[in-house]
Amino acid sequence: MNRLAGIIIAAVGLIVAVLSITKIVPGLTGTGIGTILLGGLIIGLSFIDRPEEDGSERMSTPSTLGNIFISPSEVFANLRRHPRFLIAMLVMSILSATYTNLFLYQLSPDKVTNFAIDKTLEIPMIRDNADQRKRVEDGRQQALDDSKNPVIRVGQAVSGFTLATFGYSFLALIFFLFAMGMGGQINFWQAFSAAVYATFPVNILRFVLNTTILFLKDPTDVHPILGQQSLIHDNLNFLVLSSEHPMIFTILGSLSLLLFYWIWMFAIGLKNAGERVTANTAWSAAISVYFLLVLFFVGLSWAFPSFIS
Repeated sequence: MNRLAGIIIAAVGLIVAVLSITKIVPGLTGTGIGTILLGGLIIGLSFIDRPEEDGSERMSTPSTLGNIFISPSEVFANLRRHPRFLIAMLVMSILSATYTNLFLYQLSPDKVTNFAIDKTLEIPMIRDNADQRKRVEDGRQQALDDSKNPVIRVGQAVSGFTLATFGYSFLALIFFLFAMGMGGQINFWQAFSAAVYATFPVNILRFVLNTTILFLKDPTDVHPILGQQSLIHDNLNFLVLSSEHPMIFTILGSLSLLLFYWIWMFAIGLKNAGERVTANTAWSAAISVYFLLVLFFVGLSWAFPSFIS
């Protein structure tokens, strides 16, 4: 990553944070701080060397974005010597922000925000504390106003891109350490590119399916929180009620066709993007990450069961 770009991004984040703290452009403090951290991450990653080129032809970005659906091994093999990811990340972030705004349009910001606040009030540590309940209620109107503020919505989209960048960096680090620990060899940027491009086709399919279902389904039948994540019924969580068995609901939800496709793409990506990564190593890394994510979301459903009821 470019060191100068990191410095500029961090500086922009500082300006945004200051403008928000001084109430000139309120509501963007988190976005500003996140952008500063993103700039710092980019500066740090700029010190990591890229893999050496071997004279092979670089596949164009449009070709990588299209061929990843029909010839993923070829794309990942090209990314081994020509790692890149920015355009794919931007496309996914834009589609994510687009779906979020379409979701709010269909259900209305008031319904989504009020539902989230009502569920927050059901959390035991808040439900049983009068001061905490009052604090949440006092912030209801501000939350409603923020949900309709286009500037804050843009800030949320930027924050989403920041979180995604940190997430892909974390995945790349896991894959890098996993491959090295099992006797393989993979450059960090190769792992980063594999993480991004393995997720790209899954996100595209999820966006198309979710958006289609969103406009076909009666808004009254859409869950204001779960629906923001997915409206696709490609798993087994329909067998139980989320309000009665939140943890089992989450586990069954992880048995998803799109998630299995994601695991397959990761395994192909690591095997072909790395220098010396066997199929066993690639599959072990992909499946391990999958189970870690399942444990994380099961933990969330145990800690905050009201949000999925």
